Amino acid sequence: MNPNPEATSHYRRGTVFGLTVAEIFILLLFLLLILLAVFEEDAAEQRTDTQEKLRATQEKLSELEPWEPVARLFETPEEVVTLRRARDEAVRQAERHQEEAKRLKEVIGGEVTAVKAIEVAVAAKHEAEERAEQAQEELRVLRTKGQNPPCWYAQVGDGRGGTRERPHYTFNVGVFRDHLILRRADTPPGGAEDDNGGTYAAEADRLGLDGLPYDRPLDSAAFVSALQPIHDAGKNKAVRTYPCIFWVRVWDRTPANAKRRWQYAHDRIIEGLFGAYTVRNDPWRP
Repeated sequence: MNPNPEATSHYRRGTVFGLTVAEIFILLLFLLLILLAVFEEDAAEQRTDTQEKLRATQEKLSELEPWEPVARLFETPEEVVTLRRARDEAVRQAERHQEEAKRLKEVIGGEVTAVKAIEVAVAAKHEAEERAEQAQEELRVLRTKGQNPPCWYAQVGDGRGGTRERPHYTFNVGVFRDHLILRRADTPPGGAEDDNGGTYAAEADRLGLDGLPYDRPLDSAAFVSALQPIHDAGKNKAVRTYPCIFWVRVWDRTPANAKRRWQYAHDRIIEGLFGAYTVRNDPWRP
């Protein structure tokens, strides 16, 4: 039986079409492989360029002088203070008080007939001038000695050709779960020769440091009550001719489950009275 010519024709066309589709897929596959090879080559070149740039950068960095953090110039991180904000505030206060004094002086210079008004204005003028002078003095201390300068200190080099004031520690404080222990540190020799020429030993006697409750458990209220006068003497210029603070070394003796107590005692109680340096390597002696 002879095959149907029409069926044979469709079969041949289908076969040819099928071979054509297969060939197209093969061609596409080759094209994809070529594109992948091109992309891989570009990626390799980019990686090579990046490595070369990284190597060049590392070589440049290695040529630079080693960087020393500013904190290393100080004995403790707590001594590193930012003065810009405090300095700017002191400048603003001084300018504000001077402007107020100027306005009051203009009022006094005018024709004022009420005697009481003159007296009040004169008193306000003098008060404004005193506040301006005080602000200028605080600004001078801020620029020369920094914020919260130590009451007891030693003049040392600052690593930049100048000097700074390294604090002498007046007390040692141990923080425990439910109490604090206060201990007397050695009184440093000499004194603040650049301020009033007195010795630290004489100041310790005048402040009554020997009569404080050492080596006994103190709750927070007792600790503050005993040491508040020392803090006030520094801030009220009874030690230096400018407001200052005493410094203490602090040991964390709280257990692992009482660190909130440590944080509160350190941040709110101790640093509310003194400058504080937390000791980490030297153990607290029983």
